[in-house]
Amino acid sequence: MNETNINTTEKITININTIDLGYIDLLVSEGYYSTRTEFIKSAIKKQIEKHEDDTKQLLEQRKSYGYQFSIGVGGFSKTELEKIIKNKEKKIKIIFVGLFVLSKDITLELLEQTVESIKVYGVCRCSQEIKDKYKL
Repeated sequence: MNETNINTTEKITININTIDLGYIDLLVSEGYYSTRTEFIKSAIKKQIEKHEDDTKQLLEQRKSYGYQFSIGVGGFSKTELEKIIKNKEKKIKIIFVGLFVLSKDITLELLEQTVESIKVYGVCRCSQEIKDKYKL
């Protein structure tokens, strides 16, 4: 998969109380952060780092249940899934953290023959039919 042409950011909307927003604006105006966005991204990173051991443990637990998991940007091509059928491999169970992409030529039928389950923590880019079937 060619990762260089994939947008790896996602826009979200949050509601924040006005007092907290005021504190953020104060810090921005005094140069601690260049923008509100920089402050929020920094706060999110700190919380993710704080829970790093917890997330590792949760993913390892799922791996012990037979899930294949990956972190980052990735997915499957039609060729990769067809190889599972050709090699008569058992269906895979996928957990993905980050951006998971299924190529546009992957049909729901092919996915059902090769993938038992998919859970994405982050963003999944695939057909709406696949999203509906796998509750993505």
